[in-house]
Amino acid sequence: MSFRNLTGNASPEVNLEVQQSGCRARRLAALTLLFLGGMLLLGTVAGLAKEKQPLTRTVSGTIFDEKENTIQGATVELTDRQSGKVLDIYSQEGGHYQFAELSFSHDYTVKAMYKGMSSEVRQVSSIDIRTRPVMNLILMKPGK
Repeated sequence: MSFRNLTGNASPEVNLEVQQSGCRARRLAALTLLFLGGMLLLGTVAGLAKEKQPLTRTVSGTIFDEKENTIQGATVELTDRQSGKVLDIYSQEGGHYQFAELSFSHDYTVKAMYKGMSSEVRQVSSIDIRTRPVMNLILMKPGK
């Protein structure tokens, strides 16, 4: 005996119940697919909206004299206040300098020196969330 014969001999109430059950199953499957599609879309949009926070920061700036001329060749000193490590570099053309790959969890100081002149000491704090803080430094003659 085939399925067709079984349903053909069944009462109209049983046939109606089988049809309604199949209709509910199709609706449930469609709603499930719609829900999963919406969740996938929402996850994709949320993923695009999040910017990946860099693991390190870069401190840069320009060295100036008192007359606002840029100074190439000034020594720029960065000190890691947690480890005591000191990094020295020279300012480049246009007075520019840059220290890259610095930890967000450390505090730093930056100062510049050139031919007996020095700048004030500037602070870069671990609570500062900027990824690229700019610290322009002005060289002053001693006693000023």
